[in-house]
Amino acid sequence: MSGTNELYVKLKEKASARERTIRLGQVAELWCSRPAEKQRWQRLVLAQVPPGGKHRYVFSALEVLAKIQAEDPKVSVTFLGASDTVVDCRKKPEKHTWLLHLKTAAVCTVTFVGAAFAIMTFNSDVDVSSIFRNLYQLATGEASDGRTVLEWTYSLGLFLGIVIFFNHVSKLQVTDDPTPLEVQMRKYEQDVTTAIIQNEDRQEDGVDVS
Repeated sequence: MSGTNELYVKLKEKASARERTIRLGQVAELWCSRPAEKQRWQRLVLAQVPPGGKHRYVFSALEVLAKIQAEDPKVSVTFLGASDTVVDCRKKPEKHTWLLHLKTAAVCTVTFVGAAFAIMTFNSDVDVSSIFRNLYQLATGEASDGRTVLEWTYSLGLFLGIVIFFNHVSKLQVTDDPTPLEVQMRKYEQDVTTAIIQNEDRQEDGVDVS
């Protein structure tokens, strides 16, 4: 076995190819028993993207194996990880700092307004203001004007609770764990990747449902 050329291929679930040529090194991590040949396998062409072609392509481990065997039938190939990979072939968009800031401001505004509306409707449903007035009067014997220590601490507690829970502000992060937003975004990406692969399989079998 010492003379066998072994190649281990770990396909990525999702990969990017900014050029029209999709190469093995862009969609997989490689390990070769002959390190000198690693670059050769990384440059192996899997497909050429035609002008005006699709933005996403799906490659199965079997398709990749066929390309490798066509290049060198004697190589021993072992696959690890995902059995399919989704390749995004769109060119990297040009960065427009002003446009990025504008989008960020718009998203923040919509999120802030939506969150504020949700909090206000919740407080209105459970009549928090009435509860605070009663508590303040029971504790102090005086009528509340709606701007007491209860309202201030409640508002501050909401802010701190949101910051700590979402754990997304770099300078205020409590732990290095992924934030709830990042977890949900990764779940969404996984669902999209799974849907793309299943759609590809259905189209090949002629049982796609639209």
